[in-house]
Formats: sequence, structure tokens, C-alpha cells
Amino acid sequence: MNRHRIFQSFRSQVAVAAAASLSVAALAVLLISEAIASSERTLVNEARQQCTAATRELSRQFQEWSAYGGDALQELPDSARDLSLRGLCSAVLRSYEGVEGGFYWPDGGDISGYAFPTSPAGRTGPIDSEASRIRDAAIQAARQERKTAAIDFRDGEHYVVVVAESLPAGGPAAWSLKRVVLASDPASRHRRMWLAALVLSTLLGVGGIVSIWFSLRRGVTDVQAGLLRLEDDFKFRLPDIHGDFGRISKAINQMADRRDALETELSRQDRLAALGKVVAGVAHEIRNPLNSMRLTLELLVRRARKGVASPEEVEAAIREIDRLDLILRRLLAFGRPSLEDRAPQELIPVIEGAMRMVQEQGQSRRVTLSLLNSDHGPIVADIDATQIQQVLINLLLNAIESSPPESTVRIAACDTEQAVQVLVEDTGPGVPQEIAPHIFDAFFTNRPDGTGLGLSVSREIAVNHGGNLELEETGSGARFRLTLPKNREGI
Repeated sequence: MNRHRIFQSFRSQVAVAAAASLSVAALAVLLISEAIASSERTLVNEARQQCTAATRELSRQFQEWSAYGGDALQELPDSARDLSLRGLCSAVLRSYEGVEGGFYWPDGGDISGYAFPTSPAGRTGPIDSEASRIRDAAIQAARQERKTAAIDFRDGEHYVVVVAESLPAGGPAAWSLKRVVLASDPASRHRRMWLAALVLSTLLGVGGIVSIWFSLRRGVTDVQAGLLRLEDDFKFRLPDIHGDFGRISKAINQMADRRDALETELSRQDRLAALGKVVAGVAHEIRNPLNSMRLTLELLVRRARKGVASPEEVEAAIREIDRLDLILRRLLAFGRPSLEDRAPQELIPVIEGAMRMVQEQGQSRRVTLSLLNSDHGPIVADIDATQIQQVLINLLLNAIESSPPESTVRIAACDTEQAVQVLVEDTGPGVPQEIAPHIFDAFFTNRPDGTGLGLSVSREIAVNHGGNLELEETGSGARFRLTLPKNREGI
């Protein structure tokens, strides 16, 4: 990831965080505003219900008052009637907190009996703007069939609810009024304060995010530049950086120092490992011909003592010496084995030669070697006979060592359209499943006296020919399949 992509990623993250913070603030504003509006609607509905109940009670009490006093009450002076009605209204409205009310006389347009018993201020009448709305509500009530009318209106910081009910003809209209305090109430002020604090904290959070982004950008720029420099100059070290990125740059410098030390140590280990691989390869590859030479010479000594020695044994030892010389020359080159002696040739004689080389080992362990198709027609492959014989010897020796006494190691060769195949199969315990993937790894062995190079070198020879060497699952024993090309084009 280059520096531009890192900055772009940071910008995207900051934009997302800022948008999320602003969205939270906007959502909080909407929620609180909706809560305030819902609260106000609830208060207005409650005020309307209170005024309706108070107006009906005033109307009922007036009708009882009129029935009791009759015409004598109607003939009272206005001041006496107002005083009497004020006592009636005060008695009724004491049960309705914050509700004021009275009666409106349509004939004269007068308001009498005004009472506001729950008000600590002792008001003597409604204000002018409210009086006009009381008159309007009384007129509407007189015109409606239900004889009841309600008017709601906003008056500064208050929301006013007026309910009027018309009495029988010739009588006044009962009314009640209640003011709902909106923006000026303490709870609303507290909500606004919390809302302002929330918006302020959100803006501070966005500012903090932007500040962090700029700080990260500077730190990432310095670290990125240092890392790019380290790619070309392993001796370069990042300069001191302030803040948290200073610890990062210090850790990178420590890692670079450790890398230099590890590279120096690994270089030394690689040289030792290369030398060890050459030595181990030479030791492994010369072991088989030396063993064959020893067995051949021991046989020659026994026959010489009996006076029946023949030149074939000496010739076999000489052939093994020649093969040992060839192996040493190739291993000392320590590279990809050359195929100088590669040519199309019959494979069965190569297999039989390898079987003769391990005959003594098989007899000593009472293991029989069996070539299943030795009487079939010629099988020709384009190979280096010496190298393929080395592969077959490795496979046969492994099979003999894995086989129980009185068992048979079977070798089979078959000819296909593009390749020839050699199967070497034993009846031993087989290769454990957990180590099967590693048997062709160099230096991997589960034998105390093994070097771990036999199968590795054998597969390398097969691959250099354009073929392959693989282990097949049989359920019992072990079976190796050697695939070799019939021509130079490969398989």
C-alpha cells in the first residue's frame, strides 16, 4: 500500500467518523425536538380536557344557582351579581389547577364572576387578548348544536386554551382558560441546555478526530518515507519522531538492527548448510557402491579360497569403482545433475542390474526380489542408465529394509503411450500418514542411520529426466511409482 492510498484511507475514515458524529448530533436534535413537541402536545391536550371539565362544571353550577335564586338573582345589581358568581367560580375552579374562568354575557359583552383561585398573583380578570378570544369562543358555542366551542392560540411564551359553553337563552356563557407554559418552563430550558451541550461535544469530537487525522498523517508520512528508504539502504535508520509514532520508529529501527544480525548469522548458517549438504550427499551416494564393492570382494575372497574364483567378480568390483567415480564427479559439481549419457535404451536390463546390486542385502534379510514382467517385450526409455539405476537401487534398498523376513519385493515395468513406469512395492508396515508428505524432503528421515537424501536425490533425478517419483497409497506396505519419458519431449 503506497502513501497515497494510506492517506486516502485515513481521509475516508475521518470523513466517516465526522459524518457519523454529525448524524448523531442531528438525530439527537430531532429526538429532543420531537420529545419537546410531544410533551407540549400532551400538556395542551391535558389543558383542553381540564378546561372542558371546568366549563361544564361551571355551567351546571350556574344552572343550579339560577334555579335556586330565580328572577331575584337576575335583578341584582351588576356588582352584587359579579361577587356572587365569583364565589361560585372560585369554589368550582379550586379543583382545577391553573384554570381560570367566569361567565360572559352576550347582551352587554361583559365578563363577570372571574376567578383564578389557584393563582398566587390574585388576578382580577383576563388580559385583553384573552378577553377577545373568550368572546369569540362564547359566540361560537352559541352557534353550535353542542353549545360548546374551544379555541387554542399561542400568546408569547404561552399556549392558551379557551373552552366556552353556551347556557339556555337569556343566560351567559360559561368559560374557562388555561395557559400552557412552553419555552420558558425550567424543564424546557434544561432540555435545551442538554441539547446545546450535546451539539458542542459532537463538534469537539469532530475537531478531535480531524486533529488526530492530521497527526496520524504526519506520523505515517515520516514512517512511510523511512520504510521506503530502508528498502534501498539497509543501514538507514528512521529519525526520532515525536508522539506515539516515535515508539513505532524506534521499534522499526530495532527490527532493522536485528535483521542485520540475523542476515549475518543466516549467511554463515547457509554456508555451513551448503557444505553439510555436499558432504552428506557424497557420503550417501558413495555408500551404495562401496557396499557393493565390499560384498563383491568378500565373495571373491571366499571363492579364491575354494579355488573357484572367476573374473566376473573382479569385473563387478571394477564396474562399481567406475560408478563410484562417476557419482563423485557429479556430486562435486553440486548442481543440477547433467544427463551426458542419456539415450533411448531398454529399461529391463537397467532394472536387472539394480536387482543384482542389492541381491546380497536381500539374501541377508531373507527378502526375495521379483521382476514381474521380465519375459515381456522390450521397454525403451530415453534415460541415463547410471542415474536411473541409482534411483532403483535406492528404492530397492528401502523396500528390503522395510520388508519382514520371508517376504517379496515386487518390481514391475509397464509401457504406456508416452511414458514408461516402474513400480517397486514391498509388504512392510508402509509409510505413516503423518510423515508421507515429507519423505521427499532433503535431510528428512525416520531411520537412525539414514541421511534423508536417498528419496530426495532419486526424485530430483527423475524430474531432471522429465518424469517423476511418487508414493502411492496401497493400504499396506509401500509402493513407489517411477515415471520416465520415452523421448526427449518428455511426458
